[in-house]
Amino acid sequence: MDHQGHILIVDDDRDLRESLAVMLAAHGYRVRTAADGDEALAALTAERPDLLLLDVMMRTDTEGFDLACQLKGMPAFADLPIVIMTSFLEKVREEGPDRFLHIAGEEWPACWFFEKPVEVKKLLAKIEGILGSRGV
Repeated sequence: MDHQGHILIVDDDRDLRESLAVMLAAHGYRVRTAADGDEALAALTAERPDLLLLDVMMRTDTEGFDLACQLKGMPAFADLPIVIMTSFLEKVREEGPDRFLHIAGEEWPACWFFEKPVEVKKLLAKIEGILGSRGV
């Protein structure tokens, strides 16, 4: 199967990381995983992926947002596509995004959000769309 792109999955839920890695690999993606922000930074520094799938709540309630904001401020990663995966979206829907802007500062650090449990077909279509539009 042709190589479709390189994806880093960052999530503290080992079962989710592994199941997404298997699914993405079956669709031709090269996948690496990390369990938290520190592991993710090490993996990103070792080799930049084409796309980052990132959980929000790991060691802290905002670790994923914090990492995404940090990456957006680093020239080597400022244009890295980040897809946020979270169960946090239900709260955002109920209470509105403005209530949560303090988490990420003045703007959200990612353009794409997927609620857990992740609908695999929709996530795969979004990944294909993002990487396809970037010529990966």
